[in-house]
Amino acid sequence: RWEIETSYRELKYHLDLNTLHSKKRMFIEQEIYAKLVLYNFCSRVSNNIKIKEKDRKYEYQLNYVRAFHIIRNYLKEKGGKNPPDIESLIAKEILPIHPNRQNERKVKAKSPVSFNYRYD
Repeated sequence: RWEIETSYRELKYHLDLNTLHSKKRMFIEQEIYAKLVLYNFCSRVSNNIKIKEKDRKYEYQLNYVRAFHIIRNYLKEKGGKNPPDIESLIAKEILPIHPNRQNERKVKAKSPVSFNYRYD
């Protein structure tokens, strides 16, 4: 169950599923499926990338938001002559893992917005 919740959070925030660009139901479904395919592709590419072991203060993990953006930009390009090595670009985007973090998250409540106008 936790993996499903984590995947949903990544879809919603990292791949911008919380903002849809379509108004008709058919196009909303198309956009959701397109982002699901993109998420699966990005996950496959990101899971094969290994972070180089170095003598550092913290352990490091991939920055999945940046990885998704790098892959999305790569897919948007139209057949360049020298495609970039996306795996090396993603491997450079890392974040430290801070265990036992002391600061609490400051979350602001958002007011609800009606989306009834988007359906036909």
